[in-house]
Amino acid sequence: MARPDRVFVDANELFPFSVMDLVLSLAEDLLIDFVWTDELLDEWERVIVREGRRAPETARSVTEAVRRFFGSTRIGPETYRSLISTVPGPDPDDRAHTAACAFGGARVLLTRNVRDFPIDFLAGHGVAVCSADTYLAGLLRRRPAAFVETLERMAAEKLRPPMSPCDVADGLARAGATRVAAALRHRLGCP
Repeated sequence: MARPDRVFVDANELFPFSVMDLVLSLAEDLLIDFVWTDELLDEWERVIVREGRRAPETARSVTEAVRRFFGSTRIGPETYRSLISTVPGPDPDDRAHTAACAFGGARVLLTRNVRDFPIDFLAGHGVAVCSADTYLAGLLRRRPAAFVETLERMAAEKLRPPMSPCDVADGLARAGATRVAAALRHRLGCP
């Protein structure tokens, strides 16, 4: 079997939390390698608190958990920070993410703002850019049994409130991941 994709997820795809939860679960089950930087987690924490979706201490606990459980897939600052100035683009956060992906071995960058990233520059470094919905729908097509197994495990771990796999798929649809949600609902036989 091929090695899992090294996937970097832009902060805008990490909330609502349902998409982040699925990405992290897929990484736990080794369907992908979730690669990240300190800038990414710091940005997510800032935005999620600013948008009122998490309290500061809850947001911090999530980023600390990612740092602890996915420490081996962190892209270290020495890999890319000195190269940020060589990356095209006006947004400092996006340029840092682009540099991390290009020079840190990511193979996929997931973002809702595809046009905000220099696609040709990233492609030249072997990095594909697409939305989480597009990527996850493709991963489901490539690895259907393993993907559904991960989703079922996620659902079984949801206690407050309890959730079925169909409920998790519905949450993905509400988060904007409509294609993967529809494919999962079909595969699961959801009403």
